[in-house]
Amino acid sequence: MKYLSIIIALIFSSSFYGMMQTTDTTKNIIDKTKIQIKLSDAKNKFFSHNYPASINLYREVLAIQKNNPKANYGIAECQFALNNFEKAKEYVEKSFKSNPLVDPDVHYLMGNIYHRLGDLNKAEKSILLFKENTKETKLADYDVELILKQLNYAKEAINNPVETTIKNMGENINSKESEYAPCISQDGKYMIFTSRRADTKGGGIDVNFDHVYYSDIYLCEWDDNTKSWSEPQNTLGKVNTEYHDGGLGFTSDNSILVYRNIMNVTRSGDIYISQQGKSGSWATPKPIANKDKKISKKINSTYFESSASITSDDNYIYFVSERPGGSGQADIYFVKKNGKTYSEPENLGTSINTASDEKCVFIHPSGKVLFFTSNGRDESIGTYDIYYCTGGHGNWSEPINIGYPINTFLEEKTISISSDGKTAYIGAYYDIESQGKADIFKIDISFLKLPIE
Repeated sequence: MKYLSIIIALIFSSSFYGMMQTTDTTKNIIDKTKIQIKLSDAKNKFFSHNYPASINLYREVLAIQKNNPKANYGIAECQFALNNFEKAKEYVEKSFKSNPLVDPDVHYLMGNIYHRLGDLNKAEKSILLFKENTKETKLADYDVELILKQLNYAKEAINNPVETTIKNMGENINSKESEYAPCISQDGKYMIFTSRRADTKGGGIDVNFDHVYYSDIYLCEWDDNTKSWSEPQNTLGKVNTEYHDGGLGFTSDNSILVYRNIMNVTRSGDIYISQQGKSGSWATPKPIANKDKKISKKINSTYFESSASITSDDNYIYFVSERPGGSGQADIYFVKKNGKTYSEPENLGTSINTASDEKCVFIHPSGKVLFFTSNGRDESIGTYDIYYCTGGHGNWSEPINIGYPINTFLEEKTISISSDGKTAYIGAYYDIESQGKADIFKIDISFLKLPIE
């Protein structure tokens, strides 16, 4: 009986151990399957610009498997896209420590993160490692040589800063959300800017793109008594819609140039104009140059148009378009007034346009100075920088980088200039009394001594 009890115990313990092994193996298989599904879903959310949802899925992976390198890498990509560069650095370094081969682009991502954080030597080292370990056929898609040139330029620029004063326009103008594309009317009475706040018309969220509120135009009026701007308001008649609306600038008669991207109405993104009536209110926007539908449809193509600016005499309209036939992604174009109509759109040429992206254009009312933003020039401190040209149409100088600290390692995408040429209004990420994401800043550019007379 004693031996029989021992045998039964051994059989039972062996069966139990076998069951435990089977259970553990099954659990591992289930967990691995869950991880793969969540990683795939998170990557799809990332590609559809739904970064918060992507991050949540990656965190669910980390809850199953602590320090999963692909999940940490995915969070780094999302945080980089959200301009949270310190968090992006934290997660990409975790990922790399766990698995240096986590992704073929790991050194490229690290280089860009270090660049945005101003760690130029680390950025250069990472980009060079990416270059050494990547096939030449693939490198063409990554602008590695351009980035290396920009890193070298940045090192020189920060050692030779321009003399300027940068002032945050304060919590009356800026919010915890992004503000950008500021512009002052030529008579100084009005300021417009664009923001994606919860109180935008309709309160809708762009679920087809980045899952942030649609953009609206906000307007302030200057009070001569208090020497300050009124509280911004976006109740401008029918200027704003329930979709994307953005302020691009003013004409000499205080009409507002409007960017619109409305489902089933505009063709990707189009440029409109809203006339100011005698009562001071603004009319329902119409496509730019609407008096000549032939030209209007050639300015507003079936492709993306994102920016526009007009000289005070209405002789030139400069605009940005992604139409084919340009130098790269979006290019700057112009039309010239001929009697009561305008010429065919023309590309401004390769001395200004690059193989990358020109984002914003602003022509001074005098027509003698042109400002624009670009991410495609060798002389760049980081990503989108601001440039200017002098000389007037047909005689533009080579573009000049406006300098550090106006241009930084982050994005400076939008700019407008006061009529006297001494003040710039920029939507940027300066760490100066920041209210949240991108803020609007007032910047002294009198040091440029712009030839606007």
